[in-house]
Amino acid sequence: MPKFIASITEESVWPDIAAFFAELGGQSGLMRIGDPARVQCRYNRDRIAAQEMFSDGTGFTDGTGFIDGFMPPAVHLVEAAERGSNFLKLGGLLPDTVGALNPNDLIEIRPNGIADRVPRLHAIVRRGNTNADGEAGVQITPPLRAGVAAGDMVVLEDARSIFHVIDDTQGDMEITPPLFASFGFSLIEAIENV
Repeated sequence: MPKFIASITEESVWPDIAAFFAELGGQSGLMRIGDPARVQCRYNRDRIAAQEMFSDGTGFTDGTGFIDGFMPPAVHLVEAAERGSNFLKLGGLLPDTVGALNPNDLIEIRPNGIADRVPRLHAIVRRGNTNADGEAGVQITPPLRAGVAAGDMVVLEDARSIFHVIDDTQGDMEITPPLFASFGFSLIEAIENV
């Protein structure tokens, strides 16, 4: 994950951020965070969703319809995989889709649909095309750090993992009175939780 540097001119915001890093307690504190540049899979980022109405042509009470044409925010594992595996078979995707998942798309695995303390953030390495059942095999990196079961949730939208700051100086702020503050931090995945 790249280093994040922010400049904030809103005085009402940066004291809360400073308090967050103070409470985090340096390297010992954990945070669940994703990559703000890769919140959605590339398939969804490259498309404009279509709105579909009910069969009688009406929509919801606010006049909108169903959003259609996007990959779902979460899918499931079709098959179990052991620790160290770098191949997953996913189900619940749009059927018959070329490029359903693309290199550098992020996924997060949640056993039984629940996020835990094990870092389970992975990047797709090779393009995953779906079959008529909406299933695709994908190669991932890093390899699985723990085994997973068929039916486990795979998050495609806002995939996250467990991180901690690389040292106790991260999140320090430089404040230029009266309203300007700059801070930065670098994170590393908490693989010690495996």
